[in-house]
Amino acid sequence: MPDVVLRGRFWAEEGAIFYAHAALAGWWRAIFFSWGGYLNLGANLAGAAAWHLAPLAFAPRVTLAYALAVQLCPGLLLVMSEAAWLRRRAALAAALLLLAAAPSAEEVWLNTLHSQFFLALCTGLILALEIKPGKQEVFRRALLFFAPLHGLVAIAALPLFVARAGLERSRARLGQAVALGAGAAIQLLFFFEPAARAHAFNPRLMLGMFYAKNIVLPLLGFGMAGPFTHPLRLALERGALPVGVILTMIAAVAVMAVLLRRAPLAAWWLAVAGGMFALFSYYGVLSPVPEQVEPHEYGRYAFVPQVLFAWALLVAAGQAGWRGRLAAGLTLWLCVISVTAYLRPNYEFAHGPVWQVEVAKHRADPDYAPLVWPGRGWVVPAGLPGG
Repeated sequence: MPDVVLRGRFWAEEGAIFYAHAALAGWWRAIFFSWGGYLNLGANLAGAAAWHLAPLAFAPRVTLAYALAVQLCPGLLLVMSEAAWLRRRAALAAALLLLAAAPSAEEVWLNTLHSQFFLALCTGLILALEIKPGKQEVFRRALLFFAPLHGLVAIAALPLFVARAGLERSRARLGQAVALGAGAAIQLLFFFEPAARAHAFNPRLMLGMFYAKNIVLPLLGFGMAGPFTHPLRLALERGALPVGVILTMIAAVAVMAVLLRRAPLAAWWLAVAGGMFALFSYYGVLSPVPEQVEPHEYGRYAFVPQVLFAWALLVAAGQAGWRGRLAAGLTLWLCVISVTAYLRPNYEFAHGPVWQVEVAKHRADPDYAPLVWPGRGWVVPAGLPGG
C-alpha cells in the first residue's frame, strides 16, 4: 500500500479523535485519554506528538513513524531469537512473510490505532520462545508491560503466561507474567470501562468468525473466500450456523492437533495462544454483526490468530516424517495465499484522501475540515486551537 508511506495518512480515529483531542488537551491529559472503553497509549502518544511537535502538513508522518516502530517489534523478536525452528534461513524468511503478509494485515498496517494487535502478537510469540537472559529478556518484558497499555487484546495471554510459569516452575516465566500482569492491572483498574464494550454473547457469530477468518480466508485468500463467507453471513442473519461450518472447524482442529502431536513445544504454545486470542477478540468485537465474516471486514480481530496459527504450522514443519511434510506443504500454501493477499489489498485500506490536498483546502478555508482515511465522514475537525 505505497500511498500510506508516500503520501502519509491519518486512519479514522487517528485524526478524528486522538489528534483532535491532543489539540484540546495538554500533554498529560492527551497521553492518558481513554477512548472506546480503554487506554490506547500508542494512539495517544503519537497523536500528542503529532500535534505538538509537527506542522499540520507533516502530522501523519509522526503517527506513521510510531506505528512502524511498533510494527517492527514482532519481526525483531523473530530475527533476534535463537529458537531451533528459526535457525534455517528459509524458516525465518517464511515466519517474516507470514507476519508481514497475513491476509488481515491490511487493516492493521502502519496505524497507531492497531499497534495493539502487533504488541499482542509479540506476547504470543514471547510465550512460545525460549527464555533468553540479558538485554533480550529486558526488551521482551518491556513489550509485555506496554502491550496491555495499548489495548485489551494482549491481556488474553496472561493466563497462558501464568500457566507456563507454573508448569515449568520458572522464575523467568513468572517475571514475564508479572510484567504482562502489571500492564494489564493498570489498564483494567484505571482505564477500562466495561459498559463501553458490553454486548450479548453470541457463540454462532464467534464460531462463524473463526471459520471465516482463520480457516477459509488463510487457505483460500480474498478471491476465493467470498463464495464460502457470503452464504455464512446470510445464515447468521437468520440466526443459524450451517452444519458444514461446524464440521469444517472440527476437521481443522483435528488436523492441527495431529500435525502438532509430536511437534516442538513452541508449536503448541503458538496454537493455544492463537485460540485464546481468537476467542477473546471475537467476543470483544466492537459491533458484533454478521457482516464481520466477510473477507475484508473486521480483519483487525483476526490478524493475531492468523499469524500465530501459521507460525505453529511452521514449527511443525520442522519435524521428521509425514507430519512435517504435510505441515510444510500447508505452510508453503499459506505463504502463497499471503503473497496474493499482500499484492491485492482492499481499495479502502490502500487509498484515501490525499493529505496534502486536504491541508491546502484547510489553509484556503479555515472552516474546512480535512478528510482522513478511509473518508466516509472521517475528518480532522476544523477550528482546532492553533490549527
